[in-house]
Amino acid sequence: MSRRDEIIVVRSLAESDLGIFSAHRLSATSKQRAIALTTPVARKLLSPRLYENGGAVMDLICVYGGYGNRELRNIGKVGKNWRLGGRKITASACAFLDSKDFVLLRSGAGNDGDHPILMTFIGRQRERLLHAGIVASLAAEFRDSVAAVVAGSDAFVALSAAFPSVPADLAVGAPLADDEPTVPEQTAGSNGR
Repeated sequence: MSRRDEIIVVRSLAESDLGIFSAHRLSATSKQRAIALTTPVARKLLSPRLYENGGAVMDLICVYGGYGNRELRNIGKVGKNWRLGGRKITASACAFLDSKDFVLLRSGAGNDGDHPILMTFIGRQRERLLHAGIVASLAAEFRDSVAAVVAGSDAFVALSAAFPSVPADLAVGAPLADDEPTVPEQTAGSNGR
């Protein structure tokens, strides 16, 4: 996958998306346990084959504030809506996330499952300046709380500086379906702040 084929999807989290985080499950107003995506974004993110098949289980690497996890997650169509689902995200740092914070997905455009998708979060409490920059620079790009920026655009260049692509040594070898996360929730010396 060349850099020109990459996209970064930015989703402004809704209250209904927060159920994917273990820290929010008790207070979540929705029973939804997934992050909503839009049809236009699913069409850009997935290959035509996967899009037409209603999605697939994808290799996803989640990193946020000392938390790292790699597992297979479903990106699929549920009724008329597209969702990024899977097991709950247990990172204690995610307790600080709220609606209107952002989830970022970085992937090759038209991903056929051959490359992992990288996911992170940008929260108003912990990443104030970056959050404000996304709001200011992508305000016109958001459609139904989701924007997709493509490689070569000014927005992609700016987001790439804070959200680099999957390193080659992580991109090799997808996790097995029943693998437990192998990266500890907190790295040495990190208190999650």
